[in-house]
Amino acid sequence: MTKMILDTDKNFCAVLLDVLEKSGVKDVVCCPGSRNAPLLIAAAAREGLRKHNVVDERSAGFMALGMAAVSRLPVALICTSGTALLNFAPAVAEAFYQCLPLIVISADRPEQWIDQDDSQTLRQFEALSNFVKRSYELPAWGNEDTELLWYANRVSNDAVIEATSRRKGPVHINIRLGEPLGKKIRRDHHAPRMIEMIASDGIINKEIVRDLGKKVASSRVMFVAGFLSPDSRLHRAAGEFCSLPMVAAMTETLSNLHLPEHACSVDSVLTAYSAEELDKMSPDIVITVGGSLVSRKLKEYLRRNAGTCEHWALGWSHTTSDCFMSLTKRIEADPARFIHQLGVAAKRWIATKREYEDDSRERDVCFREMWRKAKSEAYVVKRRFVTEVSWSELKAFDVINEMLPPDANLFLSNGTTVRYAQILSDRLPHASYCNRGVSGIDGSCSAAIGGAKIYSGMTVMVTGDMSMAYDVNSLSLPEIPDRMKIIVIDNSGGGIFRFIQSTSSLAERERYFCCAPRLPLSHLAEGYGWGYSEASDEAGLRRCLKNLFNSSGKEILRVVCDGEHSAHVLKEYMELKVK
Repeated sequence: MTKMILDTDKNFCAVLLDVLEKSGVKDVVCCPGSRNAPLLIAAAAREGLRKHNVVDERSAGFMALGMAAVSRLPVALICTSGTALLNFAPAVAEAFYQCLPLIVISADRPEQWIDQDDSQTLRQFEALSNFVKRSYELPAWGNEDTELLWYANRVSNDAVIEATSRRKGPVHINIRLGEPLGKKIRRDHHAPRMIEMIASDGIINKEIVRDLGKKVASSRVMFVAGFLSPDSRLHRAAGEFCSLPMVAAMTETLSNLHLPEHACSVDSVLTAYSAEELDKMSPDIVITVGGSLVSRKLKEYLRRNAGTCEHWALGWSHTTSDCFMSLTKRIEADPARFIHQLGVAAKRWIATKREYEDDSRERDVCFREMWRKAKSEAYVVKRRFVTEVSWSELKAFDVINEMLPPDANLFLSNGTTVRYAQILSDRLPHASYCNRGVSGIDGSCSAAIGGAKIYSGMTVMVTGDMSMAYDVNSLSLPEIPDRMKIIVIDNSGGGIFRFIQSTSSLAERERYFCCAPRLPLSHLAEGYGWGYSEASDEAGLRRCLKNLFNSSGKEILRVVCDGEHSAHVLKEYMELKVK
């Protein structure tokens, strides 16, 4: 039941105080000022917070320190802009070394007024960085902006989690506030979205796993995997978990999870159906493991359903990562062990309740079958297109995927290369790698050559001509193994810019974005002692790939495709619908 309160009109300040109140913060030490008026108004409006008014910030800091020391609970501190924050420093430093969870909240001027001889301004962000576990900042943009409110919620949750988890300690949230400052509005006091931290030393408490398993057993669950190192234990556990009838798998090529039922055909299925049809198949819970996703479509789909589903992030993380804007649980545990335990717990709950309440519950339990059917239908439609399509990057990647030795390690450059690998995932290689931590264009070939030095089998690098030009020095690296093969897709520059909406229609596209490199690959190969071949049609590519994979030396294969036509073909593929 909601309650009407007289609150600050700064919505992101209200979100912050809501999260503090809900998270278990009982005491807030408030120092007077004008810039922090919205924060003080928000604190005053929340009956669940005990407010303690102290004029001197240095004394206020130490009073909060004493409260935290005795209660062992997080205590919040609010101050205005300028030197007020610096007066908290002695107490914050003491809290850092005593491992006490202070949450320091400072009001600040908008960024454009810092160092402009305006009153009561200094460089506040990270001013306490040597003595806090983490510094955060909320910018002074769009009070009604949905993304800002989501960001405020995430920052607030993360700050509390950081202050109270592992080695406890103070954190600092700097909030930039523009005029007017004292305006109030009446609002419903809703419970905020809270992110629960389930921490462990690798093994989650059995009772917690049992309760989570019960929830899984009665929900529609989507298991999502981003980039991961090959892990046989996780592979086995994920396979068991994703065999449950209420679990649908959406795993990317770079997850190195070889699951059945077209688990990797993420973009293919998400582009084959309308938004209305996909929303009917939306999950109740999304469980994620691994790093960032390649698929923009999957991120958009899950963000669109942010208000109707929970997100459980599994694994070790340095921060609260809320990519789908719906995070409710951070579960720090060994992923393979936890997924196995969660699956076992869910099976037990299913076994104890064979009869379901109504037809809709029966439908939810067949969630995996719903997505399996959708993926199969999308595969038939899109596979037919790929089979019949003319020479293009799509056709070239399909042939490479078909002929790639199953025991090869595959390295991919960023841009369209990793995206083609994502949509043409019929046959997964031994392992797949790409620099997706930051997704930069640099160093792709050097990383592949480094991997080839470690792996005893064949390593195949597939890259675009722009990425190859950016890392051309890799060809001269010392002691490159003969089992290293490089396939360069020459489409006259950055092909992704001919595909993505933001640049594909720009008159400046070819000169300023695609930037076709003058890459003398044949001469470079000869100069650095690599074998070299070229292909510009399907028959030639098949012939060259056969020779490449049978060669006893390090090889470079250049595959020439028309970039404009290839972008058109890729757009056609992504727009194909099942119905």
